Amino acid sequence: MKWKLTVIGNPIAHSKSPLIHAEYARQSGFEVMYDKTESPLNDFKSTIQILQKNGYYGANVTAPFKEEAYELSASSSDRAKIARAANILIFLADGSIHADNADGSGLITDIQINHTYALKNKKILILGAGGAVRGILYPILQTNPQVVIIANRTESKAKSLADEFSHYGKILPSVFNEMNDDDYDVIIDATSFDAWPLPVSDKIFTHCSLVYDLKYSHELTPVLEKATRYGVKKCLNGFGMLVEQAADAFALWTGFKPDTAALLKDKI
Repeated sequence: MKWKLTVIGNPIAHSKSPLIHAEYARQSGFEVMYDKTESPLNDFKSTIQILQKNGYYGANVTAPFKEEAYELSASSSDRAKIARAANILIFLADGSIHADNADGSGLITDIQINHTYALKNKKILILGAGGAVRGILYPILQTNPQVVIIANRTESKAKSLADEFSHYGKILPSVFNEMNDDDYDVIIDATSFDAWPLPVSDKIFTHCSLVYDLKYSHELTPVLEKATRYGVKKCLNGFGMLVEQAADAFALWTGFKPDTAALLKDKI
């Protein structure tokens, strides 16, 4: 069987997903075509219909379409239902769509397995309350942290997310310019590149031992620059999360679970 796959986003030119899936195809020996699709911001549904018409088997979904991808799906995994967002789609033979979300599992695998950092009993600060946060909140809460604080420019969006996920663990809303605590163990940046500089106090880095930016770049991102300056021991970008969630997606599509070690070492 030949798998015809893509990653959908806007913008999408920067995506490393085709390179990652080329390595997974090599490992499996399967015939896989994986490309990039830039969808118009206001016409994601038509983009999906075109992909289905052209014989695609599935897709990864990135910003800003994860919530819309979930809404278009006829069926979904439990983790996609909880997140109400999807980063993996399977186009079924009857024309319907199945959704899944491996963002959170990719993040947790990278932090706890690849970097041997336990999140249990940690005070975790998440910067941002956008679509990227939906996929990671439940898996983070499943690690039994002490508390998760979601901080955003406006409290209403942070509060809405905190209320929605509160029955999975202790979670509190906050706003950037009111954060004065200096006892965070973990900071996760889920904002976009153009959100920086954030109106947050540098005090948040004082006793932090892990800063993780969901974005990936060969250069230090703004939050990682600050974390490095304050001597944070573990400063990680989202490449490992990308590689791990891609492995989950490849396994879901093909039944073959790739080894991520080589990609994590080479950092393409």
